[in-house]
Amino acid sequence: MQVLTIELKGNKSLKALQDLEKMDLIRIVREPDLNSYALPGENISDEDFRRWIEYNENSETIGITESKERWAQQRKKLQEHIR
Repeated sequence: MQVLTIELKGNKSLKALQDLEKMDLIRIVREPDLNSYALPGENISDEDFRRWIEYNENSETIGITESKERWAQQRKKLQEHIR
């Protein structure tokens, strides 16, 4: 996800952006929460976020080779569902 702040010059520019939003290419955020940790979705409390970090820090890790193998398998499954 990329964030971009722009200044609109006139109603035509706003209409063009609204058209992009309708095509689900962008999302217009009217009042951004600059202190948010999360991507779009449900809010998470500071305590839940800390627990999530702690859980992941204590989780087992895997090497890059195994990670690539797992991703290749998952990608194949996803591609089968698309077709």
